[in-house]
Amino acid sequence: MPIKFASPRILMWSGSQRKDSLNTQLLEQLALDIPAAFQIERLEDVAVQLPLFDQDLEAQPAPLQLALRLHAQVSRCDAIVLASPEYNGQVTPYLKNTVDWMSRLPYLDVNLGNPFLDRPVLLCSASPSWSGGSGGLAHARSLFAYVGAMVLGDTVSVPFADQCASDWGFVWDPAVQERSMFSLSRLLQQATYFKSHRSD
Repeated sequence: MPIKFASPRILMWSGSQRKDSLNTQLLEQLALDIPAAFQIERLEDVAVQLPLFDQDLEAQPAPLQLALRLHAQVSRCDAIVLASPEYNGQVTPYLKNTVDWMSRLPYLDVNLGNPFLDRPVLLCSASPSWSGGSGGLAHARSLFAYVGAMVLGDTVSVPFADQCASDWGFVWDPAVQERSMFSLSRLLQQATYFKSHRSD
């Protein structure tokens, strides 16, 4: 009897706390185009409860437990689709703070691995501006590469996203749609490869 492997798990991660975030809407649109052969998860919203990272807080049970929950979720996934707005050309403090907390955990417990190590990441952004938030993607690339992720060269950037959003999803320019689907398909290929080669 052939061995059945679990489906690759794709983590949809929004770098925005805003309720009606264009980037969260972008993730939901992309999720619709992920085949049923893949499992889809959204990053737990407990990240909003994390205080601003401070090593003096690492010994406090409450933020540590929140960070451990997020660490476990990222560790289970086989690839990440990250969508984040840019704040003054940078990633959001919320996103950076979440990464900072998770990246510290292996230093506190040698039994915890780096949750980002070698995981494929597709960087995305949506913005009302003409740039589509692409300025912040360079810093997101630097951040996730630094913590060990395998960041795809492709990105998904949606300019004038407020004009694309509707109650039934994004109404994209066909060229943007085509590029987005190409990038997403590459990530899914990488997720399948990662899943088949992971040791756990």
